[in-house]
Amino acid sequence: MKKIITVFAISIIFTTQLFAASKNPLKIFKKEILGGDAKKKMSLAYDSLTKHKDILRYNEDEKAIEISLDYSMKGHPEDWDLSDEQAQRWEFVTKKKNFYKLGKEVYLKYKFKVNPGLNHDANIWQIVGTENDGNIIYPAMQIMYTTNKDDLPNRVQFYFQQIEEVFWTDKDPTANRFKKSMYKFDMGSLTPFKKEYQTLLFKIKPSKEEDGEFIMWMNGERTLEVYGPNLTLDLTGGIAFKIGLYRYWSTKEAEKDPKLIEPTTLSIKEYVISKNCEKVMDKKKCDYKPKERVSRTKYKYKAKDIHYIPEGAKKIKRLTSKTEAKRIDFQEMKPGFLAIIKNKKDEKYLLKHQGYSKDGAAKDGLSKCVENFSDFSDLENNGCYVHYQKKITQF
Repeated sequence: MKKIITVFAISIIFTTQLFAASKNPLKIFKKEILGGDAKKKMSLAYDSLTKHKDILRYNEDEKAIEISLDYSMKGHPEDWDLSDEQAQRWEFVTKKKNFYKLGKEVYLKYKFKVNPGLNHDANIWQIVGTENDGNIIYPAMQIMYTTNKDDLPNRVQFYFQQIEEVFWTDKDPTANRFKKSMYKFDMGSLTPFKKEYQTLLFKIKPSKEEDGEFIMWMNGERTLEVYGPNLTLDLTGGIAFKIGLYRYWSTKEAEKDPKLIEPTTLSIKEYVISKNCEKVMDKKKCDYKPKERVSRTKYKYKAKDIHYIPEGAKKIKRLTSKTEAKRIDFQEMKPGFLAIIKNKKDEKYLLKHQGYSKDGAAKDGLSKCVENFSDFSDLENNGCYVHYQKKITQF
């Protein structure tokens, strides 16, 4: 009888906890969306907004947490009161004591979609460099999007950054700024990121030496490989991760008309970090070894040196590096599949699109077709369809 009572009591407690979580999106985010190391080793960033009831919502149909930010929410003073731009964020970050040391492989899965408004840019994922004690000092890699109404269609980009110097100025003494070499990879139009959940997988071996690795898969396709040093600042002792929504825009533009900065919703379905590869991705990806350690990508990219200082500002503190970053010349990945895309509403339209997998060639081709027929906002009724597919080479 005592056993029955005990089991019954445990059932009540468990049910109560589930019910409480269902009413609390933050708890659902921690317990159900975060997985692996992310569940225990990440927490809310100190400069994050904290009105979770206004920001977070659980989408029960999609089993996802929606993070929504609006201009009226403002931002943390260190983000909001800068001389040249304003920013606001809701982010989780690796706890200082749990940073990932150099030379150790770590694997990550991120499943998300985003519904942005206009007239701002935003980061939705970051790898940041830390000191030996886990203190964050600079952004190393980022996934971001643009929403400039004068530059449509807007894009999703991956930033790979080689930091030469971190500095602070008298105008914004709490804001760290950077002298860096930046590689911007064009991941494509925002359109598919709005319509469907995208799945990104990463293998990361943080290093200041030649043994460094960074490999990214998007929706099953390998899209980017970087070999060699991926962290260059001498003080770097490891990395940490940031996940969530970090929006920013020109202060002058916002002062003209704050309503121009439209709201954003980022939906996160799954976010997993692990040192065990097979807890994150399939064995085939875990076993992948290139014949040559050559950095390569399927994306178009631009490299640029940046050393921006606000007008009239002077540096008051600097973290410099004796190590000089080497320029990376990325080889182009050769696509192995062809998709022929047509449109039912325009008999003359025909697109031959190459991709790195059968599904990828079709999805990317359909996305480009949708961009050409932007008047048809409904993805199901825009007329685009896959007419033919074939494999064109081995790779």
